[in-house]
Amino acid sequence: MMPTKPDLVILPFKATLPEAALPLTLEQTLSLLRSGVHVQIERSQPGAPDAIGWTIFRRTSRKYLYENEPLFRFERGARRYIRKAYAIHYSQLGDDGMTYSHLHL
Repeated sequence: MMPTKPDLVILPFKATLPEAALPLTLEQTLSLLRSGVHVQIERSQPGAPDAIGWTIFRRTSRKYLYENEPLFRFERGARRYIRKAYAIHYSQLGDDGMTYSHLHL
């Protein structure tokens, strides 16, 4: 039986530099990450003004962890990536977290 709450979820994120609490844009975040600077990526809420993009978080019992997954401007790109990389099919019908093959048994 598949878990009702998958470990990997697609959520909006916000980014800041650890030493300064100034919010970053998606372009600034990507540029800093490419140059090796540590950027703090945290879960945000959909529609929040500080949400700058979408990424994959690992759900734990206490919080959502970011584990160096790719960053996306739109949710569609993150959903496409999670389907390819992890074979997880997310649906708006409520069967989230089930693989494509399990959905069609």
